[in-house]
Amino acid sequence: MYYFKVIPFGLMDRPLLYKYSEKIRSGTIVDISIRNKKSIGVVLSEVIASEITFDKKKILTITELNSYIFKSSHLDFIEYLSKHYFIDLGMSFKLSIGSELNLKKKIKNYLLFQDKIYENKKNLIHENNISNKDFLNYQNENKIKETNLGFQFNGKADSILLNNEQEKIFQEISRDNLSKYSCHLIDGVTGSGKTELYFKFIFKALIDRKQILVLLPEIALTEDWSDRFYKYFGCKPYVWHSKQTVNQKSKVLRSLLTGEPCVVVGARSSVLLPFHNLKLIICDEEHDSSYKQDDGPKYHARDMSILKASKEKAMCLLVSASASLETLYNVKKDKIKQHHLNSQFFKTSLPKIQLIDMNLSKPSSTSWISKEMFEKTSLVLKNKGQVLFFLNRRGYAPTKMCAHCHATVQCKNCSTNLVYHKSLNKLICHHCASMYENNQSCLQCSSAKFISLGIGLERLQEEVMRLFSGSKVQIFSSDTLRNKNNKKIFFDEVHNNKTKILIGSQIIGKSFHFPNLKLVNIIDGDSTLHSPDFRALEKTYQLFQQVAGRSGREGAQGDVLIQTYNVKHPLFQSLIKQDRNQFIDTELERRESSHLPPYFKIGVLNILHKSQSDLREITLEITEKSQKLKIQIYGPTPALIPYKKSHFHQILFLKERSYGELERKIRLLKSLINPKNQRFLSIDIDPINIS
Repeated sequence: MYYFKVIPFGLMDRPLLYKYSEKIRSGTIVDISIRNKKSIGVVLSEVIASEITFDKKKILTITELNSYIFKSSHLDFIEYLSKHYFIDLGMSFKLSIGSELNLKKKIKNYLLFQDKIYENKKNLIHENNISNKDFLNYQNENKIKETNLGFQFNGKADSILLNNEQEKIFQEISRDNLSKYSCHLIDGVTGSGKTELYFKFIFKALIDRKQILVLLPEIALTEDWSDRFYKYFGCKPYVWHSKQTVNQKSKVLRSLLTGEPCVVVGARSSVLLPFHNLKLIICDEEHDSSYKQDDGPKYHARDMSILKASKEKAMCLLVSASASLETLYNVKKDKIKQHHLNSQFFKTSLPKIQLIDMNLSKPSSTSWISKEMFEKTSLVLKNKGQVLFFLNRRGYAPTKMCAHCHATVQCKNCSTNLVYHKSLNKLICHHCASMYENNQSCLQCSSAKFISLGIGLERLQEEVMRLFSGSKVQIFSSDTLRNKNNKKIFFDEVHNNKTKILIGSQIIGKSFHFPNLKLVNIIDGDSTLHSPDFRALEKTYQLFQQVAGRSGREGAQGDVLIQTYNVKHPLFQSLIKQDRNQFIDTELERRESSHLPPYFKIGVLNILHKSQSDLREITLEITEKSQKLKIQIYGPTPALIPYKKSHFHQILFLKERSYGELERKIRLLKSLINPKNQRFLSIDIDPINIS
């Protein structure tokens, strides 16, 4: 009999001891029982029988071995993820395969017809315009076959043509072989052809029959990226994100675990997948905060992509037009090699950015668009160009206020104002997604009369349609992109120049291409300047740079107008001068003097409880234990949203110069906290914001 450490998938923080009649390789997925329930786990290591001090007869038996095995590099990667981010080890493994995986369930195969791969029968019939009867006939004639290989690359990608600047960078990076670890930043202005450049690396890896992972910050981007990939490679990539079905995910996992050469494109969770032959990782828009998982287990997909590449001895490409300060800091430390794409692919000049001083150019009380912005927009529309109005606020109005006592309408589960969505005639909480009827009475004075304060996308749309009544206007936001059919119609109308004016939120700055867009109007340039978030300036600069980059990508130079009451702010001065280095140097200097990332590492202790008094007791226990251990801890302080999803929320945080010391102190502090209280505590390493 042989004995093994096995970690069950799920909420388990340490492995259990199991036995089996034969030797088992580390990384083997096995069927087990735990608490009389069937489960799966992974073998971590063998245990020598002589070292077991308790009755061996009581040790549970592994039920069955699975045909799938995790590589040792994947085991190391998941164990690091668990340790670094304080995620239960069993949960970390569960995250790496998706919670829906059923390895015993029969997986519906792909269909092969006329040398093309189809996801299912429905797709095959639709794309070939054939009937169900034709389908059956083709099956009977063996012209339609099942295959477990869903990725079919023919070895050609003739359409990937690089200009001199791109080719130079391709050669520079290619000096680092795909079979060893290296990390590179492709730092290119918007429209410089960063995607075409990394497509060439994908082509190289596919020729070598390797697996490739491409990370995108939003699920909404995967479909467009896949279409673009198909244009160059003549096949579709595998897709991985939360909207995929169990069968779709199972197919992808089967391919990865068998080492099939393929390309996977996905949202942040795809970085945790168990690849068997991974040699290239691309993290597109690496600066995007969406790469940080903020609910549930908290990890940063960009940082994990770098770690994964090092464990797999693979190449990692970070791609951005506005790289994060963390990445630029690592460039300065020679941990990442930087490569610049300085000119746009279509040889157009970078957009001209102008500031509109709202202290001098105030619109009327019922308007948010200045005279200068109106005149410039009218001129562009007259010349048959497209215009984008940018505002990072969904809905109609961010606040509804009682006309009598001036109290705001707040969510019952969160300490946040409800946002009025006119299209739905509902009040919505953007933090817990609770929805309320738009007939609320004031909780303070019972008045039914309310005033809408501020401006959201829907309200801006009303004004734009009033001012430019002859032009078709469409809203571009995460809300409008959820419906697949609506999304297709939207893009068709934009690319065919039927839609003249776009009203967009921050998602519009994420890799979307609008060839006829000539003018970007940023309505409220000041909205995030004074946020308590220590990353506020960096995020604002990145957002404006990305949004500005949607203008003038093909043809003549584009224009960007920013309405602001702070024209002399250093951020705006850097933007209009197109001097990113000035902003970066100033911001890094501020971060260093304030002991903030990337110079210091931060760990946040989040305490959430339905009872405010219990919350105070747990907080007091942690602060007392930290004093006893002589660990410097900051806070407690209410979270940015002190009451969210029916829980009170306080934070404490630690700062250290190294991750090792930060993890050591948090682990020591956590070990002394009452186990009953630990379930109300979550830990966030490298938080997106603290305030």
